Amino acid sequence: MHILTRAEEEVLFKTLKANALKECDPIVKQFVECTHGKLVTVLWACRKQHRAMNDCLMALTTQADMDKLKIQYLNDLAEGKVDHAQIQREQKQKEEELKRKSKSNAPGVH
Repeated sequence: MHILTRAEEEVLFKTLKANALKECDPIVKQFVECTHGKLVTVLWACRKQHRAMNDCLMALTTQADMDKLKIQYLNDLAEGKVDHAQIQREQKQKEEELKRKSKSNAPGVH
C-alpha cells in the first residue's frame, strides 16, 4: 500500500485545479472580459459572472473529485504508469528553485 506524500497531494491538487480551469474556460473568459476597464466597480458589475465562475470551479474541485484523482494516481502507480522517483526529483528541484529565488529576492544587509 502506498501513502501519498505531501508533494504528490500538491501535484494532484494542482492537476485537479488545472482540469477545472480547462472545463470552466468559457465561463472564466466571460468573467475576465467583464473585468476589463473596471477597478472597484468590478465587485458589483461582474458579480453574476464571478458567481458563475466560482460555481463552476467549485463543482469540479470537490473532495469526491480529488478522491477519484488519488485513486487513479494510485492505480497508475501500481501499474507502473507513474514514476514515483521522478515525481520526488521534480518536487525537490522545485523546492531548490524556490529557495534560490527567495535568497535572490531577500534584501541584503548594507
